[in-house]
Amino acid sequence: MKWVLFAGLLLITLLVLIIITKIKVVFRYQHAHTNDELVLKLSAWFGLLRYTVKVPVIQVDADSASVKLKEEKGTSDETKQEENMRFTPKELIHFLQDIKSILEHVVNFHKIVRKFLRKVQVKQFEWRSVVGMGDAAHTGVFVGGCWTLKSAIIGLLTNFLRFRVMPIYSITPDFQSHRAETYISCIFQFRIGQAILTGIKMLRYWKGSKVKFKSKTLAKLTNNSNKQSM
Repeated sequence: MKWVLFAGLLLITLLVLIIITKIKVVFRYQHAHTNDELVLKLSAWFGLLRYTVKVPVIQVDADSASVKLKEEKGTSDETKQEENMRFTPKELIHFLQDIKSILEHVVNFHKIVRKFLRKVQVKQFEWRSVVGMGDAAHTGVFVGGCWTLKSAIIGLLTNFLRFRVMPIYSITPDFQSHRAETYISCIFQFRIGQAILTGIKMLRYWKGSKVKFKSKTLAKLTNNSNKQSM
């Protein structure tokens, strides 16, 4: 009887610990010339648990007019796996159509998602860009448009997320050459319990209605999810 009570208390303690655990997410994206790099790091318990996803290569396949993504996943160099994905123009169109269907389908999730986003704390946000059109006049007009767009995006983010720091962002014009470079670094965190609760609410709302995907990628993910649930 004592062992049962002890096991029950231990299980409750672990559940509470998991619920209150904070997940720290480090997001970094850099684009320079034809090189792109995206890094996503997740950690918990002061770095004792870590997981990293890297997408260091984004290549255009001229033969098939498709985009190749080389993805590295894993907790260490020894456990990393590489996956290659190919998107043809037709597949890309279907993918965008599916995204539109999803957005239309989840429009009523706004309140649930926004309530969760208000609990996401942004610890760091930096967004720097360098742009050039090869002509001073054109560059000046383009930079002005970029400032408007970037300010609107920052305003939207600060409206939905809890920023603990002032966002840092800038645009540096290059009047001498054609240039497009950008660097984004963001650190934010949230509690696992909040994410679980939001997921449960979304599943309950989603229940009874499904979206039929046209793109093979999303359809495959859906089929895999259904097989795993069965």
